[in-house]
Amino acid sequence: MRLMVVRHGATANNSQQRYTGHSDVPLSPLGLRQAEALAAVLAAETCDLILSSDLVRARQTVAASTARNAAALRLDTDLREMAMGVWEGRTRAEAVALEPEAWARWRAHPDVSAPPGGETLLQLRDRAARAIEPCYAMHPTGNVLWVTHGGLIGVLLCHLLGIDPAHRWQFRRDNAGITELEVGPDRSERGTPSPRLCAILLRLNDTSHLKGVETV
Repeated sequence: MRLMVVRHGATANNSQQRYTGHSDVPLSPLGLRQAEALAAVLAAETCDLILSSDLVRARQTVAASTARNAAALRLDTDLREMAMGVWEGRTRAEAVALEPEAWARWRAHPDVSAPPGGETLLQLRDRAARAIEPCYAMHPTGNVLWVTHGGLIGVLLCHLLGIDPAHRWQFRRDNAGITELEVGPDRSERGTPSPRLCAILLRLNDTSHLKGVETV
């Protein structure tokens, strides 16, 4: 399966470096321009399925693309960003000041610790894995497009490439950037009843279609 994964366009929270999580904030004017630029390049793609987070910033990003593509669009709550609980809408400095001990635990052990009222890194990874499996089952040789969030993209890449999700920060995930993967059964597990899904990374965080958008 050829999987293109796109991060939503920019929001005011992104520009202010605020945690957003499950908060339903819309795209900024810049984000709307990025969504149009993204749609222009994706118009050349033939998709068998377009899957989007149900949060408004993802839905606004995918709207322009679905208008130019005949593929069915499905909304999936598993494609949401990591839930950041009481830190949503706050900057890093504000979160540290609000919950210093919880912040320290989360930074040290994000796999098992969560922001107060939020979710752990492993919970986010499990959502990504849960979403990819039916996509592959339905379209093992097809083209699938996801429109989702930076946090989920990071853990999805780690999951499919066999990397500890704590290293997700090593993959850049800009707004409206395109990452492309070839997804299939792990070749090292041939002959096993249910080999896990893995991927070959074909393209990472391609933002060439956004050239000049930020200066308009």
